[in-house]
Amino acid sequence: MENNDVLVVGSGISGIASALELANADVNVYLLEKEAVVGGHSVSFCCKATNVCSKCSACVVPGKIKEAVSHPQIRLLTNSTIRGLNGEVGNFRVEITQKPQYIDQERCIACGLCTEACPTDPKAVYPPPAEATPFSYILDEKLCLRFKGEKCDLCRKSCPTKAIEFELKPKEQELSVDAIIVATGFDVFNAREKGSLGYGRYPNVLTGLDLEQIFTREGYLRLPASGEEPHNIAFIQCVGSRDEDHDYCSQVCCKYAMKLAGLIKYQNPDALVTIFYIDLQTAGKGFAQFYEEYKESIRFVRGVPVEILQTASGELEVRFENISQGKVCRDTFDLVVLSVGISPGKNFWDLARILGINLADDGFFGTDDSLNSNETNVDGIFLAGTCQGPKDIPDSVAHGIAAASKAIQRLIEFASQR
Repeated sequence: MENNDVLVVGSGISGIASALELANADVNVYLLEKEAVVGGHSVSFCCKATNVCSKCSACVVPGKIKEAVSHPQIRLLTNSTIRGLNGEVGNFRVEITQKPQYIDQERCIACGLCTEACPTDPKAVYPPPAEATPFSYILDEKLCLRFKGEKCDLCRKSCPTKAIEFELKPKEQELSVDAIIVATGFDVFNAREKGSLGYGRYPNVLTGLDLEQIFTREGYLRLPASGEEPHNIAFIQCVGSRDEDHDYCSQVCCKYAMKLAGLIKYQNPDALVTIFYIDLQTAGKGFAQFYEEYKESIRFVRGVPVEILQTASGELEVRFENISQGKVCRDTFDLVVLSVGISPGKNFWDLARILGINLADDGFFGTDDSLNSNETNVDGIFLAGTCQGPKDIPDSVAHGIAAASKAIQRLIEFASQR
């Protein structure tokens, strides 16, 4: 496969898997990422092992990222987006815009002085997730006072290595590639849209992703409001899934909620954990067995919480419809975790328009053949991972590898036809 070039759009775990499969087949890969660091959401996911492995595959991610960013066949383009596309399979011309990286990745020593000096709330300068690559601080121009017309210079003055530079401009370039793999991941459902559940108002209402990040960062769970260990925790399933606006199942929420609940019980056996659900999606390798192991120690309530209120003592009162009992009930908890679903990316429509590929009815990228989940309606453009629909880490890796295999197969066919 010498002299072939493929663009992989998105550096989450499926994009990384595609890039490595291509690079190991001697294909030159451009790995495009709109953020300043690679890894996508998967770098925030915690290991959920107890005394045994939970097979969540979070441990796979750091090694795959390290392998990809150091691979001689992979060229990484961070802070970059596609603004135009011409040509066809074997000769795509892709117009790329690369935003400035205001903090030099080689000079940054991750000392944190810039964050301390930044006067904004939330901070305009902050560290990436713990497992992110490259591990360089990030400056968000949407939050930075400097880019709002003020004369703030505190972060640059505080930097001991002079890594911060405000005057950089975007760069434009054109790539010539033979095929394209779209691996742009997903957006996490914004739990604030479910205002009755209190996310953003009550500090002890978290999302599943918040909980993942807490375990990744701290290794244990404490109440955000007090720092104390919670003893009565509720998980609420299908937040942003299976409703009027998102009528599909996100597939991963039951899995991660039950595994996080198992981790909480492992660390604190006396903790009371309740999972509110519509119906449990126990598909997947070993998951039914996992459920059997925990169904006695975790309380499962078939019911839909409709409102969360904070009491005067700081507890969270959950009002829910108990389907089994056919009545509305109330219960109180120290901590409530909203199992938020997977949503299509906000940029999917624009990217679909630029690339000429179709969107499915649910807003994810559509495939040209119901039996083939990698191929789009445009010859030479393929899909990998959750941009095509909800998947967990193992399925995203497998889908990314399959997309690369499809691309290689198509390029071999193209070469034979010339």
